[in-house]
Amino acid sequence: MFIPTKEQAESIAEEYGTPTFVTDAAAVTEQARKMLDAFKDLPAKIFYAIKTNSNPHIVRLIKDAGIYGIDAVSSNEVRLALELGYRPEQVIFTPSNPSTDAIREVGEQGVLQNLGSLSEISRFCGIFPGGQISVRICPEVAAGEFEANLTGGIGSKFGISLTDMKEAQAICKVAGVSIVGIHGHIGSGFYEPSAFRKAVTKLCEVAMTLPEVTFVDVGGGYGVRYLPGEEEVDIGGFAREIGGIFTTFAASTKRDIQLYLEPGKFLVSTTTVLLARVTTIKEKDGTTFVGLDTGFNHLIRPAMYGAYHHIVNVSRPGGAMRKVAVVGYLCESADVFNRDIELADPREGDLVAILVSGGHASVLSSNYNLNGFAAEVLITGNKATLTKKRQTYEEMLSLFTPREEK
Repeated sequence: MFIPTKEQAESIAEEYGTPTFVTDAAAVTEQARKMLDAFKDLPAKIFYAIKTNSNPHIVRLIKDAGIYGIDAVSSNEVRLALELGYRPEQVIFTPSNPSTDAIREVGEQGVLQNLGSLSEISRFCGIFPGGQISVRICPEVAAGEFEANLTGGIGSKFGISLTDMKEAQAICKVAGVSIVGIHGHIGSGFYEPSAFRKAVTKLCEVAMTLPEVTFVDVGGGYGVRYLPGEEEVDIGGFAREIGGIFTTFAASTKRDIQLYLEPGKFLVSTTTVLLARVTTIKEKDGTTFVGLDTGFNHLIRPAMYGAYHHIVNVSRPGGAMRKVAVVGYLCESADVFNRDIELADPREGDLVAILVSGGHASVLSSNYNLNGFAAEVLITGNKATLTKKRQTYEEMLSLFTPREEK
C-alpha cells in the first residue's frame, strides 16, 4: 500500500498544488506482477478493467508490466485502448445498454463484443451477420463490498438470464453469428473465493452447451485492503480455488479453452493516494472537524457507498492521535471522508493522504460546486511527473455555448 513520505508530499504540493492524486509507478507494476504470478499455471489472459482508472500513463504501466489486454465498457474506452497500442484482439467491449451506434462503431474496429441482453445480440446480428460475440450471463451469484457493487445476482441489470440463453443461441444461429465466449461478473470487492467458485462453475456449465466457445471470462472484482499493515488479499487463493474447475471443464471440451480475467481495483487502488491540505479545524458539539481542500467531487466512494478510506497526516506522522471527522469542501452533508478516525495532531496547513484512491476515484470526478478536476502525478523512482493537469475555471466553462445577446 503506497503512502508518500513527508518529503514527497511536500515537494509535490509545492510544485503542483493540492488536491492531487499521487501514484507510485513501482506499486502499479508490483500489483500486475502479483496477478500474473497468481494465474501463471492456468491458460489465462488478463484484461485490465480500464473503467477503474483510465489515466493513460497508468494504463501504459499496466501494459508494460505484461497485462495482456483491456476490458472496456464504452466506445471511448475502446478508442483509448487502441490508441495506447493494444490490438483489437486484445480488447473486449462489455457495455451496459449500448446504443446501436456504439455496437456498430466497436464492431467496425474489430473488437469482440461481450453482450448482455437479447436486444444487444439481435442488433449486433443485424449489423454483423457471420460475426462473433461473447455473451454475458447473470450467473445468479453475487458478492461484493456494498449492495450497489453486486452485479451477478437475480435482479441485477447486468447479463442475460440463464433461461434466455436458448433464445440467444437461436438469434445467433439465424444470423450465422458464433458465440465464442461466455462471461460473468459477480461484483466488486469480494475477499473469499467461495462465491467466485460458484460463479465459475456456473459459467463452465453454460459454456458446455456452446460448441464454439474458446474462452470463459470470469470477470474481476477481487478485493483490496484499506488499512496499512493488513494482510493482503490472497489472489493466488482465487486461482487455486477455480483452477481445478476450469481445467476439468477445458479438458472435457477437447478444445483449446482459455480463462479470461478482468481485474481493475486490484491493480490500481492501493497504488495511489489523494493528497489534500487541511484548510479548517473546527470544534463543534464535541466533534473536531478537519476540513480539506477536496470533496466527493474527487473521491465519491465514501459518499456513494459508505466506503472506508484510511487517512494519514503526512505532515506530522509522529504526532499524537486525535479522534476527528474528516470532511470536504462541498456544500453537501454527505461530503464526509470519515466521520470517526484517529489522525495525527491535525493542524491547518497540514498535508493529508487519503489512501487506496487509485480505483474508481479520479474517473468518477465531477465539477460539482464548479470545482475543477484534481491534478494527477506519477512517482517513478525519485521523480514526480505531472500526468494530468489541474482543471481551470476557464476549461470548465469552455464547454458551454456563448450566451446570445439580445
